[in-house]
Amino acid sequence: MKGSCAPLVLLLLAVLGLLAGKDGLADGRGIASRDGDGEFPGLDGFFRHRYPTVVAFGNRLYIDGGELSQQINGTGSNGTQSYSSYAANATFSLNLTESWTNETVSFRSISKTAPLLDQQIYWTDPTNGAGALYTWGGMAVGSDPPPENQLWLLNTDSTGGGTWSEVTQVNFRDFAKLSQPVGAAFTQTSNAGFALGGQVTSRTDSGVQKEDPGYALTGLVSYNFRTGLWSNSSTVSNYGGYGTNLNGLAEFVPFGPNGLLLFLGGAETPVDATNFSISQVDWNHITLYDPVTGMWYRQETSGSRPPTVERACSVGVKGPNNTYEIFIYGGTTAQGADGTDSTSADVHVLSLPGFVFFDAHSPGTPRADHACTVVGGGKRQMLSYGGVDGGPGLRNPTTTADPWKQGLGIYDMTEMKWTDSYDPNAAKYESPARVTDWYTQGGMNTVTWCKNLRELFVNGSSGTYGTNSTTGNSTSTDPDSSRFKRTGIIVGSTVGGVVFLSIMSTVIFLVLRWRRRRRESTIVASTLNEYRPEPWPKDTPRMRSVTPGTMVSSPTPVPIEISGTVRGELPAEDVDWTYELPVPTPKLRPELPDRKYSY
Repeated sequence: MKGSCAPLVLLLLAVLGLLAGKDGLADGRGIASRDGDGEFPGLDGFFRHRYPTVVAFGNRLYIDGGELSQQINGTGSNGTQSYSSYAANATFSLNLTESWTNETVSFRSISKTAPLLDQQIYWTDPTNGAGALYTWGGMAVGSDPPPENQLWLLNTDSTGGGTWSEVTQVNFRDFAKLSQPVGAAFTQTSNAGFALGGQVTSRTDSGVQKEDPGYALTGLVSYNFRTGLWSNSSTVSNYGGYGTNLNGLAEFVPFGPNGLLLFLGGAETPVDATNFSISQVDWNHITLYDPVTGMWYRQETSGSRPPTVERACSVGVKGPNNTYEIFIYGGTTAQGADGTDSTSADVHVLSLPGFVFFDAHSPGTPRADHACTVVGGGKRQMLSYGGVDGGPGLRNPTTTADPWKQGLGIYDMTEMKWTDSYDPNAAKYESPARVTDWYTQGGMNTVTWCKNLRELFVNGSSGTYGTNSTTGNSTSTDPDSSRFKRTGIIVGSTVGGVVFLSIMSTVIFLVLRWRRRRRESTIVASTLNEYRPEPWPKDTPRMRSVTPGTMVSSPTPVPIEISGTVRGELPAEDVDWTYELPVPTPKLRPELPDRKYSY
């Protein structure tokens, strides 16, 4: 009997070992990087999704990359729920043409041939077919080796599907010079993608032996979607104290003739980074970059600034009153005395051109390493997906299940309220009331502009930022505002008429004076043309140099020798340079015109 039981015991131990290999530790610290069947975990199985990419193309939302965590029956040894983490080995899409809640929404899976990575840089090109998603950079998941430096492209279709392919490099030599970053702040224009800073570690490049935090990267990398060319602009002395940025945010804002790249939050460190050299960036100033002129700007901010955070998410949306609002959600603050990070649940708004922050006073749930995007035709809703809720250094942070079903939350940016449902027919975005009030109450008069930046943001009266785009009327509640407008029109018309008459009088005077001077100059020219002085004697050169040591004959009774140096060269001791003095200027004819002229 004992002999027959031994193989069974060994078999059970082997099965338990396999299960432990899949789950890692009971509290979910293990990463099974190639596990999963390519399907979304679903309502019952979803636990967390860290480092996702979220992009909206028309009527579809695409989710890619990062690590999925799936629930497992039972609890771990520390009382937390057990789960398995693995690299998301498929791309998911969901429908934006119909209403749903985070419980009823369904996901479609798309086969993925690109490397499975965390914290990728992504850029979108909506002009490429139904939409194209570029991914670059990122770090390997778990114990997987980092892939070679590659750029991948997802070509989407109108049904929520798509195909992955590697992008062939036009100039591979330039591309090979770039380090494959993780944690860069990235954004884009319509034609090019940009990535600021980031870091390189042994999980991003097999040639780097240093683990996290590795080496911080300087430079602003750009990729042109049309030409396929890469470039890397220097950030040293232009951005922060070192030209580096880790886990920050970037947005493209439509101000000035070229638009501007705006960089927010994150942390900075010397290139050879340590856990003690990294310091988070405050919000007292914002750095901007013109992608065409290459000019950098550092602008002061005001208002209710957020606490310093990194690993947050942000979206930007244009207001109807010539404003542009950037909504910032979540993130993690610096480590406290206990070595843990504090994960934020707050939403803050940065409004341009006022460069003023507002606390939305509408917290969601604490999360970091999540992703956000604007959804819906009215661009009123911000969708937040994924993220984790904290932990020591965010190394192993997924200690609790996501409180949002399937990791989805919807934020009404006008009403500043969270909800669990998406409405494809939501009204158009309007700036929140507290933002509009700030402009109508003269907030623009308090802005302290950095050099040469004001003209890129303010093209007219600051009052245009307190105007309703539908009616064209001021949002001021002053009952006498119409009387002031009529008075202004009368005064403006009178002043304008006086200015016009003054300008016309000046123009007429200048034209008449120009005609008179033109007639006088014609008479002078004709008179002077009658006078022809004798030509200079052909045989009398002026200051003509001759061979050293010789004399030149001239009408001058006694030649004069002038000794010296020429062009800084020292002459030989017995060499003299001799010049001939010019013949005296012949006297002009005594006859002068008998007319008198004034000039």
